[in-house]
Amino acid sequence: MIRLVLCDIDNTLVPLGEPAATEHAIASVHALLDAGVAFGPATGRDLDGLERFFRGDGACYATGLVSNGKLIYLDGRLVNATYLDRGAVERLFGFVAPLADSFALVRCGGVDYACGATPEALRGSADVIGTDVVPLDRVPDGDIVACTVACLGDERRNRWLVESLAGICPTLELLSPVTGYYDVVPLGWNKANAMGRLCDIMGISPDEVCAFGDSENDVPLLRAAGVSVAVSNAMPAAAGAARYHIGPCAEDAVAAALLDIAEAARTGGTPAFMGI
Repeated sequence: MIRLVLCDIDNTLVPLGEPAATEHAIASVHALLDAGVAFGPATGRDLDGLERFFRGDGACYATGLVSNGKLIYLDGRLVNATYLDRGAVERLFGFVAPLADSFALVRCGGVDYACGATPEALRGSADVIGTDVVPLDRVPDGDIVACTVACLGDERRNRWLVESLAGICPTLELLSPVTGYYDVVPLGWNKANAMGRLCDIMGISPDEVCAFGDSENDVPLLRAAGVSVAVSNAMPAAAGAARYHIGPCAEDAVAAALLDIAEAARTGGTPAFMGI
């Protein structure tokens, strides 16, 4: 029986570039909650972004894995926090700052800061990183919740950047939610680790979790969840890690699957997409 649903946001629940989930998707989350199944986003986004994506409906993100699971929430309470190592992030900033085709972002104290980003690069990346970014040439004071690296070069340039940062910052790891963008997490940390901690706190098993995803940073979560689902627009790695496959994000396929899970919870049956 599915007792918790964890869902990626970008290109899984909400198409990239769209400002929010559809009303249908939000209603599907509430149908799931009404059926007694917990729901939470599993995303690299922060709470500000989730408020926007769910149109201010806090019930949709009261539980979830935020900033790639570095922040774990349950019923509106922060129950676990994992911050990035400042020295490693400072080395990352120092390496990326002079690169013409790359930049870094950090989130600290509820504010997003950019290092080494031209105004043109920020405008071109607005669909992914948003628009409220403050230019800064150093790592800000305070706990660093999130860090993102963007590389606007070709595939070879991206590979070089990732390999270079792995050598310079061996305690950090880069996970790609969207081509050319990398969420920075502590080495070995991912959404699956966070799911395990949330399951422990809730007193449930990973076998009772259904996870939805589309990208490389969803792969550990898809492998760890008892029921794993990829949308049809998923990256090959995510599609290969998922046991079940549904339609595209752009057609609200996840919303339909959430309604399937809600119906199965009420009737004691099996979600329709699991029978495909």
